[in-house]
Amino acid sequence: ETTTGRLRAAADSARAVDVVRAEDGEGVRRLVRGRHQLSALEFSGEPDLGREFQHRNDELMYVVEGAVDVEAEGQVHRLEHGDTLFLSGGVRHRWRATVPGTRLLVVAVAEHIDATFDPRR
Repeated sequence: ETTTGRLRAAADSARAVDVVRAEDGEGVRRLVRGRHQLSALEFSGEPDLGREFQHRNDELMYVVEGAVDVEAEGQVHRLEHGDTLFLSGGVRHRWRATVPGTRLLVVAVAEHIDATFDPRR
């Protein structure tokens, strides 16, 4: 038998609270673990500008420390400490750190989520 209490318990078990501790070193740090609606990554070091990305959903880039050059749709955007860049889903882009010690936070709607907007709805 389904009760209100069981429904609430099932909903509560789907909720997640997860703390990701700071780490030393360079590379990519996943800030949201598991399969959720949100993806968040912290990049440090110097990625190769040659790698191009294109995601189906919206993405936000925030420069925590240092500076990056982001090439999006043929234009280069210089981002420095505290700057933010928004990219709508489908925009081709690439980036690279231009200052040693750069840290870039990238937050996006997870790839498995269909967040495309249909103006007919």
